[in-house]
Amino acid sequence: MTDDTFGIDEGFAAARRQLDDINRQAQQNRERAQALAADVESITESVRSPRGEVTVRARVGGKLAGLDFGPAAEGLALPVLAQLTLETIAQAQHKAMSVLADRSAELFGAESDIATSLKSDARRGYPTTGLES
Repeated sequence: MTDDTFGIDEGFAAARRQLDDINRQAQQNRERAQALAADVESITESVRSPRGEVTVRARVGGKLAGLDFGPAAEGLALPVLAQLTLETIAQAQHKAMSVLADRSAELFGAESDIATSLKSDARRGYPTTGLES
């Protein structure tokens, strides 16, 4: 009869190491997720229209944090100013979502599911309009 106890002990030790690695990775992912959640609350991006008529500050998720009109806005017809304002809002919203996507790539890796998803959300949900930042 052979003594298989040593082989079993090695198997349990290997399984324990794997579980420890999984727990360590889970803890790291939890910390990254908490950092990203904090970024969702803190990221605010600003975009100014090309001639400074409109400046918009937007947060992640499309929330507006500020809207200012410069002196050049007074020279625009109201429909033109309205369109420029909408385009500048869209650009600021896109920029905020793109910053969040970039941050997720830093935390989880550029090819991670979350980074890929956030980049896609920024493109689809907040398309760019071609305005300069």
